[in-house]
Formats: sequence, structure tokens, C-alpha cells
Amino acid sequence: MKQVNLVLQSKGGVGKSLFIWFVAQNQKEEKTNFIDLDESTQTSVARLGAVVGDQRVRSFKILNEYKKLEREKIVELFEGLAGGKSEKYYVDFGAPESAEFLHLLQHDVPADILQQELAALGITLRVFVVVAGRDALASCVNYYNALMTALAGHFPLTMLVNMGTFGGVETAEKAVEKLKELGIELKQFGDLGSGGAVKDIIDLISQPQPDPASLGLMSKIMYRKKQQEIHEIIS
Repeated sequence: MKQVNLVLQSKGGVGKSLFIWFVAQNQKEEKTNFIDLDESTQTSVARLGAVVGDQRVRSFKILNEYKKLEREKIVELFEGLAGGKSEKYYVDFGAPESAEFLHLLQHDVPADILQQELAALGITLRVFVVVAGRDALASCVNYYNALMTALAGHFPLTMLVNMGTFGGVETAEKAVEKLKELGIELKQFGDLGSGGAVKDIIDLISQPQPDPASLGLMSKIMYRKKQQEIHEIIS
């Protein structure tokens, strides 16, 4: 069975690309491939290609000229992944693509039917929803809840809380505790530290040929900590 991992959130700028970049760093010695559906930016193609090689990253368009999802396109995507050489894929959905995927489940293809069809293709699906803090928190959680309802337990769903978007560790930890009290299964990522470590890691992500070995000692320690977090999330 091929494992396909969807990374979604209908709110833009929450850190989906950051998460995918760290996954690519974690998986660069594996045969994992990456698909970028975010036609609004397509930043993943260049950045991920610099990490894992251009042959393991490609873009794919699933929306029509009216920014609506074409069912044939999403089916074509899954069929293509089923026939691909890799055994594991990560698919980066943009905000409009994420909203349309939820709409697909709610109105066109129920999760139980999708599960049956993907199983017939030899695909197991895992879903990650990225959640950011501050003004984005409410809409991010609303999307997660709507998607959880639509998936109806047919696919594993994990909330990924971007800890670097809350304006402080204490604020982020309080938000995480409240989410856990609601019974939400979540994982944390995105806290890149403070001071020079943040700048060094952000600069690393922006480099055409990122080399973690070039980081200073403190930045390298933080980078390795983040990589361990990602490993625990995707294992």
C-alpha cells in the first residue's frame, strides 16, 4: 500500500510550507516524493527541489479557472500516485485547494466512498491540518473541526500546531492545553527558538542549496531538535 499524506488548511500563511520543508529534510535520504497543489505560490517546488532533488517534487493543478475543484483532477492525482514509483507522498494543499477538498467530502464524495476507492487503488491516506495562533486560531480550528466531521473517522487526522505563531511560548502552551482539553489529537512544531537561531534557520530555508552543517552550534542544536519533532510526527 502506498501512503499518501495530505497537508491542509483553508487559512493561508499558517506554516504548511514550513512543515513540508522540514519533512523534506527528514526524508531526503528516503524515496518519499512531494506534490505541490498550491498554485497561488508554488513555493514548495523550488524549495523542496533544493532539498530532495527536482525529480522528487512536482506541481499539480486541481482547480479550474473559477478556483473550484474538478473531481476528475483529484481522481487523476490519486491514480497518478497509485501508479508512481514512490511508496510515500506528501501533498501540500494551498488554502483554496484545502477549502475545496473539504467541500468535495461534504457534497460530492463522502469519506467512506473515498476510502473504498483509495483502498482499491492501493492507497492509505493520512491527513494533517496545520493550525496557527493569534488571529488565525479560530478559523484554523473551525476548518479542522469541519474536516474531522467530514472524514467521520475513515482516515487518520492530526492537528499540527505551529508553535512559532502564537507570540510567545507561554501563550502557545496555554492554547495547546485548551485544545487538548477539547479532546483534539495534536502535535507541535514550528518553534524555531529565539535570537540568532531563528534567523539562521529561516536563512537556511531560503538558501538555493540548504546545508544544515553550515549552521552555528546553537542553531544546529535547535535545528536537530526540530528535526526530531518532525520525525516523531510523521513516524
